[in-house]
Amino acid sequence: MSGNSEMDINYYNSRLDINLDAISRNIEKIRAYTGGLQVLPVVKSNAYGLGTAEIARHLVKNCGIRLLAAARIFEGCQIQDAGCTETEIMILGPVPPCSIPVAVERDIQIPLFLKSDALLLSQETHRRGLPCVKAHLKIETGMNRIGVKPGAELEEFLRYIKGLGNIEIDGVFTHFATADQAQHGEGNPFTRQQLALFQRALAQTRDAGISPRFIHCCNTGGTTWLKEAYPLSTHVRVGSLYLGYSSVQDDWNPVNVEECASWKTLIVNLRDIQPGESVGYGRAFMPDTPTRVAVIGIGYGDGYLRSFAAAGAPVLIGGRRCKFVGVAMDQSFVDVTGVECEIGDPVTLFGEDGRGNRISGLEIGHLMGETRLAMFTHITQRVARVYHSTAEQTTF
Repeated sequence: MSGNSEMDINYYNSRLDINLDAISRNIEKIRAYTGGLQVLPVVKSNAYGLGTAEIARHLVKNCGIRLLAAARIFEGCQIQDAGCTETEIMILGPVPPCSIPVAVERDIQIPLFLKSDALLLSQETHRRGLPCVKAHLKIETGMNRIGVKPGAELEEFLRYIKGLGNIEIDGVFTHFATADQAQHGEGNPFTRQQLALFQRALAQTRDAGISPRFIHCCNTGGTTWLKEAYPLSTHVRVGSLYLGYSSVQDDWNPVNVEECASWKTLIVNLRDIQPGESVGYGRAFMPDTPTRVAVIGIGYGDGYLRSFAAAGAPVLIGGRRCKFVGVAMDQSFVDVTGVECEIGDPVTLFGEDGRGNRISGLEIGHLMGETRLAMFTHITQRVARVYHSTAEQTTF
């Protein structure tokens, strides 16, 4: 077991336990489900809150991943600085012109869809005396965020790239806008329209004499049901799937991935509140009957969404479900009336409580009206990340 490298686990009021074995099993399940396609894990937004360095190291060192995707250049640098020198890295999002020299220096592939970026990339490559630089071609198929549209726009762009003479298109990709709308595997017509456009773009690219090593279009949702995309792909590009969430709206999980994280804190105080009394800022909770309230050691400053807590989100205490009745930046209030508990007892915000009970990230997503990983990405550095590969007893 290992905690944050900055300081000892005992310095923290709460901990995020990450089961690395579950991630390994999920990677293998994805490979098997797709018939042996390579897995391209997305490691962005601090690995969806779980910690860039540790998650990337595990994927590369223990899962055999040789291509990782990130959203920012600095995330790619974090991955390399974590010792993941044997993996290639590509960036999914737009790269500011000021970061292009770093991309060339670090050999991080950026997405090309603008002539101005391609020119800067070519010029920086020439300035450094390098024969060529590798990049990904981003195809616009319906997201209308970034990318080159198939047809005349792509033809002109490819001609421009080839004219620069020192850029190698090593990968081609697109992103699906509605792949999470699968309806138990039936999929949806818009995603299939996007796939048809991507196939057209691939044909154009090959007609231009380009043979990319990496081709990926299936995100997590697409990976679960768009099997007609497998034959034209080298990789499936997954984020939430390798962490245990299918992201399909009806919670269909044909890959049988398992959740890998649990967030726990402690009861720091207990109060018996009588009618007419209140707790929290603005007297947020005023019970009509005698109520026992536990003060717990996290608040919205730790990344627990204030609106979610204020809506009475559930936690697990003593094997029972209890609900928030108030939240502040550093502490929160939970109704524990009728629950046997003491100061120092563990509180599970989501995940396993060690007694066979669970609050699933899927449930959290439904209650929040958010994607499954929205809670993870909000968790701040005040929460310790603890990594383990077997079930172990924890302090809380």
